[in-house]
Amino acid sequence: MGRQTALPEDLYGLRLTTSPAAADLYNEALGRILRLDKDAHRPLLDAIALDPDFALGHVALAVLSHEFGTDDSTQEHLEAAVRLAPRATRREQQFIEAYAHRVAGDFAFLLEYLEGHPRDVLGVSIAMPTIAFSGAYGIPDEAWAALDEMAAHFTEDWWYCGLLAFARQDQGRMGEALELATYSLEIEPRGGNAAHAAAHVYLETGRHADGLAWLDHWIGDAGQDSTHRCHYSWHAALYELSLDDVDAVARRYRRELAPGMVQGTRALVDTASLLFRCELESVEIPEADPAAVLAAAGDLGPGPVSPFVGLHLGLGLALVDDEDGLRRLRRDCQEGADGMLGATMATFVDGLLSYVRGDFGRAADQMLSIRHDLVPIGGSYAQRAVVVDTAIAALCRAGRGDEAARLLRARLDRRDRPRDLVLLDRAERSIRP
Repeated sequence: MGRQTALPEDLYGLRLTTSPAAADLYNEALGRILRLDKDAHRPLLDAIALDPDFALGHVALAVLSHEFGTDDSTQEHLEAAVRLAPRATRREQQFIEAYAHRVAGDFAFLLEYLEGHPRDVLGVSIAMPTIAFSGAYGIPDEAWAALDEMAAHFTEDWWYCGLLAFARQDQGRMGEALELATYSLEIEPRGGNAAHAAAHVYLETGRHADGLAWLDHWIGDAGQDSTHRCHYSWHAALYELSLDDVDAVARRYRRELAPGMVQGTRALVDTASLLFRCELESVEIPEADPAAVLAAAGDLGPGPVSPFVGLHLGLGLALVDDEDGLRRLRRDCQEGADGMLGATMATFVDGLLSYVRGDFGRAADQMLSIRHDLVPIGGSYAQRAVVVDTAIAALCRAGRGDEAARLLRARLDRRDRPRDLVLLDRAERSIRP
């Protein structure tokens, strides 16, 4: 295929070594990735059908396969991209090389690449720990600092503001986060990162009814094509649980979070984690089948798992009282994480084992011992809060309700949560004389 002298560009002005028609399809896919829309791989498949030599089209498919689990073609497309790289621009070659290292477990090349190409929004997306990507940085603060340094390259850009909104809520700057998210959504109502940031702000500031009304509307309207709809449903269920509307939680589960509607790691991160929280707070969902949830998650493969996935797999295994599985997970977490993080994960799994065995006092002590060491696990504060939730439930069941009550009062001082008032009453009644 003949190449035009003036190469087409991506949505942010970076040159693409392909035809204008294939570039248009690539940009359609890139827009879907930035909005977190579903089926971003489809226009990419069409792009490489038009231009089989489009190296960046192949590596973008490798990204979606590896990061989102769209299929098992990561190596196939990555090998094609590496083979075709000599035909591409130097910038495209560098990205392909950086992503090959990322698949091998080394993010350093990607971070170095982004220093020279901060407007590569696909690369930036991969590097940031968000709803869609695990991120390239060891702790979120490092990622947010890098994101701040990129500000001059994205003046008033809706996508950048959506990412920055998520960073600000993680930093506890809730007013700024909501302002940024609102601005981003006014420009691009389908922006998944901004919607996710707003969902967290409503939860962490205790505005559960407002958040539920807003999020339900967004899911049914602008967010209906989101590739992570089940995670927004998880947020909606957390609002309902916070409001002590347990019937609504059960309806939400049946409608949006049961196996069949959720699969893969999201079955752990969203469905299993919700069911575990319900178990902790004595909320019954009669139709829930934890074994079916684990089956929906599928085979995560042998060997170590990431701490974030390990945390949620542990919740799923605890739901079905699988002590052997928890012991294997403990070993895998230690192999997959170094030093302090490996020790934190081992203690977390030990706490789950103690809880499953009914040794509630020990479970509470183990969970509380790591409560300040959780950030490197990844994910959000709302996801990691399950550790303290487990400690509160275990303290009550161990007759140490006074300690549980102190934790609940501290949480209520920070933000309103009607369900915590129910738990506080339970804690106070569980105090042993």
